Amino acid sequence: MRPDLHRRRLLLLLAASTLSAAPLARRARAEAARPALSETQAAVSGAGKGLKVVVVGAGMAGLQAAVALVEAGAEVIILEARDRIGGRIFTDRSLGVPVEQGANFIHGFNGNPVAALASKAGGMPFFVDEEQSTVLLSGGEEPEDFEIDDLWEEIERIEEKAAEEADGDATLSLLDIIELLDPALLQEPIGNWGLTDMWENELGAPLKAISALHFDAGEVYPGPDAVLLQGYDLLPRHLADGLDIRLGEAVRHIRHAGDAVTVETATARFEADHSVVAVPLGVLKAGTISFDPPLPPEHQAAIAAIGFGNLAKVSVLFDAAFWPDDLHYLGYAGKERGRFADMLNLVPIHDAPVLTLMASGDYAARVDAMDEAALNADVTAVLRDMFGQAAPAPKAITRHAWSTDPLALGTYSYPAVGARPGDHDVLAGPASDRLLLAGEHTSRDHFGTVHGALESGQRAAAAVLKRSRG
Repeated sequence: MRPDLHRRRLLLLLAASTLSAAPLARRARAEAARPALSETQAAVSGAGKGLKVVVVGAGMAGLQAAVALVEAGAEVIILEARDRIGGRIFTDRSLGVPVEQGANFIHGFNGNPVAALASKAGGMPFFVDEEQSTVLLSGGEEPEDFEIDDLWEEIERIEEKAAEEADGDATLSLLDIIELLDPALLQEPIGNWGLTDMWENELGAPLKAISALHFDAGEVYPGPDAVLLQGYDLLPRHLADGLDIRLGEAVRHIRHAGDAVTVETATARFEADHSVVAVPLGVLKAGTISFDPPLPPEHQAAIAAIGFGNLAKVSVLFDAAFWPDDLHYLGYAGKERGRFADMLNLVPIHDAPVLTLMASGDYAARVDAMDEAALNADVTAVLRDMFGQAAPAPKAITRHAWSTDPLALGTYSYPAVGARPGDHDVLAGPASDRLLLAGEHTSRDHFGTVHGALESGQRAAAAVLKRSRG
């Protein structure tokens, strides 16, 4: 899932090798963000007694829906196509420390239901500090203070004028607006780094695909971002405790007409009163699961309209750090937009010489298409451009190509050209009396986040219980 929406800086001051930041004005709305789970705590004891529910997908949305339904007394089976739980939470320990192939952060720790869940699960947060960061140009040169200040002031101007310039035209992209207001940004390495850092990385999509009208939709929780020291997979494991989860059961067909639901996999059939389908938007777009009757036209239109993007993450291990090991973030303003523009340093987090590099925009697809040798060479070339030819090649490398993973087909949803915030509301509504959808793509305020997925599962469970009571 995406890094915290617009977590980067507006007014950036470069002091020595460190960048500091102030959040975009839109983030002020976060102070009023509610703990969304409190609105949907509908799992009244016994409310689901006698009810049978099949949940499709053992990611955070599906697991939370199941937990709430079981607590209400329902009989719940979770069908998961993978051989593991967690969905797009995927913690890899092959480099000796927890490395997040998917979701990485608890975004906005204060009041965030994921933070509350982490506390309940015994999670130990490490708070990442954006002031502990630097950006380097090709050749290792640092930008001048005024370049950074001017960059963020210009990006702020573009954000403030984008909707006005779009003038209601839903076909215009963020790239169209940038080309209109300041095309020079697209020709400068530092400009492209800022555009990547601010939008392409945050939304997981190329500028040309992001809506000029709705790129700043949604809300965030206040407070810092956090990484869980035990690994993000602590949370799905905590939720899954005691649940009936069937792994390796890829759902192919769901019949939801009449008084029951029939869910079919390649090997089995399951009957229930209701079903909650909590698979990634990419799977819904691909039509991997067929529905009888088909999903309502408004649901189909929303699935087609909402964007489902890609953020390619590559984690690399070295014998020792050759970069400033106290910094939390490193930025690379190279010649190609999206080419590993942002890097998370795991030295202060896990005391290990590991970097997680993020590629976005059009470059993310190129990274996913590389074999390990080509990827190793590409990462090495970038790091040598930043720190000199003495920088070694990685000792080990790991990644997961979400865009080609048939059980995801992307990373997280974003406001695409032609989409509307209300499309998320459509997907949050019932597809029929027996069928509901859940997942971050059904959250208008918190799409693209783990907490958006968690809240959607709670909401879907509450809707099931309400409908079962007539």
